[in-house]
Parts: sequence; C-alpha cells; structure tokens
Amino acid sequence: MIAVRGAIGLAATLLMVVPGAGAAMAQPVDRVATAVSCPATVAEVTPAQVASVFMLASRKLSAAARAEPGSYPFGALGGASDYQRTGPTGWTSGFFPGELWLMFERTKQARWLDQARAWTTPLLPMANYRGSHDLGFMVGIPTSLGLALEPGRATRAAYAGAQARAARTLARRWNGRVRAIKSADYGNRWGVIVDSAMNAPMLVEVGDRLQGSAGARLRSIGIAHMRTLARDFIRPDGSTYHRISYDPRTGRRLGPIPGQGYDPRTSTWARGQAWAIAGFAWAYERTGDPQFLDAATRTAQFWMDHVPAGCVPAWDLAIDNPRAPRDSSALAIVASGLLRLADAMDDRQPASQDLRAYARAALGTLASPAWTTASSANPGILRRQTLSVPADPREGTYVWGDYYLLDALTRAQLAGLPAGGA
Repeated sequence: MIAVRGAIGLAATLLMVVPGAGAAMAQPVDRVATAVSCPATVAEVTPAQVASVFMLASRKLSAAARAEPGSYPFGALGGASDYQRTGPTGWTSGFFPGELWLMFERTKQARWLDQARAWTTPLLPMANYRGSHDLGFMVGIPTSLGLALEPGRATRAAYAGAQARAARTLARRWNGRVRAIKSADYGNRWGVIVDSAMNAPMLVEVGDRLQGSAGARLRSIGIAHMRTLARDFIRPDGSTYHRISYDPRTGRRLGPIPGQGYDPRTSTWARGQAWAIAGFAWAYERTGDPQFLDAATRTAQFWMDHVPAGCVPAWDLAIDNPRAPRDSSALAIVASGLLRLADAMDDRQPASQDLRAYARAALGTLASPAWTTASSANPGILRRQTLSVPADPREGTYVWGDYYLLDALTRAQLAGLPAGGA
C-alpha cells in the first residue's frame, strides 16, 4: 500500500491508496466537520471515464454553441433544459470559450478551433472593460488557451494584445496603500475577495511576456496582490475568508465582511477555498516563490483534512448537514489546482504524487454518471453545483465547474493516468 500524506508533509497520513485499476481509498482517520457525499467505492479516474466525459462535453457544447457567439452560457438549474446566458461583460463569459479550446486541444478538430475562435473574438474588447475585476476569467482564460493552441500567428498576436490590455486594465484597480487590486465595493466598503487569486496571476503571466519596465510593473502588482491574499485571507489552520474590507486611504485591514459563505468570520466557503488553492498553485507555477507554495499547500491541507478523497463537500466546509446543497464545482477547481501544483513541484517529492492521487480520486467521482448530465436534458456537464447558497440554495450546472472539470481531466491525462486504470 502507498501512503498518501497531504501536502508537503504538513500532516500525518490522511488516507491509503491501493494502486491498480480502480484504486480504492479509505476514509481519513480524523473525523471531519463537513457534510460530504461519497461514492460506495472511491476510485481514481480512468482513461475510459475521461473519454466518456469528453464525449458528453462534445454533445452538450455543440448544442450550446448553436446560439449566436456573444450570448454566453452561464448555468442551468437541475431540471432545466436551456442555459441562462450573459453578455460578454458577465464574469463567467470566458469559461464557455475555454471549454471549446479544451475540446480543440483534445481532438485537434477544425470545427472546435472555429468555434473557439468565434466565441473568443467577442471577448477581446472586454480587455478594456473597467466594470469588473474578473478579467482573468473573462479574457485571460480564452486568450491563454488561444495563445497555446491557435495555429495562426496573426490571431495569436491579437490574443496576446488583448490579454496585455486586460492586465493593464486590471492593474488600474491597484491600491498601493492596501497593496491589493480592488475587487468591488461591498456594502460601501472597499473590498477584496479570495476569488481574485484567480485573476492576479494573469498580471504575472503578461508581465513575464512583455518584459521591460511595463512588464515588471504588472508582474510586481500581481505578486504583491497574491502576497496580500496570503497574509490576510488564510487563517492559521489553512482555511480562508471570502471577503475582507480595507481602508483605501490608509491600507488598514478592517476585517471580514459577508459573502457567499455561511459565516464571514468563522466558516469557509468551499468554492472560495478552491479558488485559493488553484490561485496560489498558479502563482507558484509562475514565480517559484516559496510563499505561494506554502499558501497553496496550507489551503490544500485544510481542504484534504475536511473533504475525504473522492467525496464532494457541502457549499461551506463548516456545514455538517447531510441535506445541505453540495458544490461539485469546488471539487473540480481543487482537482485542477492540485494537479497544477503537482506539475510545478519536483516529482521526486512524495507530496506531488499525493496531490495527484487525491485529484485523480476527486475526478473519479466527478466523472461518474452520478455527477454528470449523461442521463439529463440539462445543457451543462457537471451536476450539483451551486451559485450562491445564501441567496439561492438550488443546485444546477454552471460553466465554471464544467470548465474546471475538463481542465482537470486534461491535466490528469497529460500527466499520465495509472496504467492499471485503463
């Protein structure tokens, strides 16, 4: 048996893995206070499951793409057969074209390239949009994938230019006293949210590409913002706050404010914890900064201490109610983040293999028929996601969970799934 420890040896053994087809995993020894849904047998994702999910995605995405590009899928409640949609200014607008780029990456089929281009193009002007701090989601995701996968030089140049403009636009929200990029005003309070961990690293990525003084400034802002998140948003036990307010004139931290979690001071919104894990993993990948490695592993450790391998948590990690809404999107984001972190680490470190094993177990559950829409008319892919439970507890499918599921499955396959899982 292979011991799977948490991240970087920060805790004792959490669970055990039996290698081979359908590697079964036992529950952690310690009792957890989070309501979770677990399969009867936890198993690592297999290549057959990956292929099945991408076949499902092909069907669902093809149907959704019949609409006019620019009307972006957002989500659909469990019993719905049609998407709610947004315009290009919606914070989720970049996820659907991101899914199309992932389909092209997998299949190399011209039809997916054509669709990815068509749905990315209306987002390029959003690089100058000052009404949202989520430009990393809206512009960064499709343009980053486009830069990696687009065969046309002129189109790649257009994507690079849009991403650079988006980074400069986002940098206009920088406050040097707070040392953070403003997310928004929340109840008339200058605020930052943990979700911003998924936007600030775009400034580092663009800064590295631009070089020179302009690039150095963007890079320094992105790094400083992530350091502020690491300092102020992570509690001593590795859990995270969702929203924190600051005095923009002095930079003084005023404290947590209500957000999407159960309690702004003491509980941990599941998707917020996932954003932190994935965001700090991305920041570490871009910079090699040990502070970001520490932040990624501490937040990952808290997650793994509360969510047994292969299980899907309630929408808040402090909720211990078996009837509470689940958020499968949070687990998909965590799987993507852990695989990114493992890729950024030295594979000779046992912890990198531990992170991969946890992520593959998560994907083994999420790729199963119980968690996908294979038997449903719902237009999305991943079932039982939540939007904002305090406002609406109903579950459904949403484009961010679908995107990160496909992203994580792609990362898992590129890293090489266990031979016994075929």
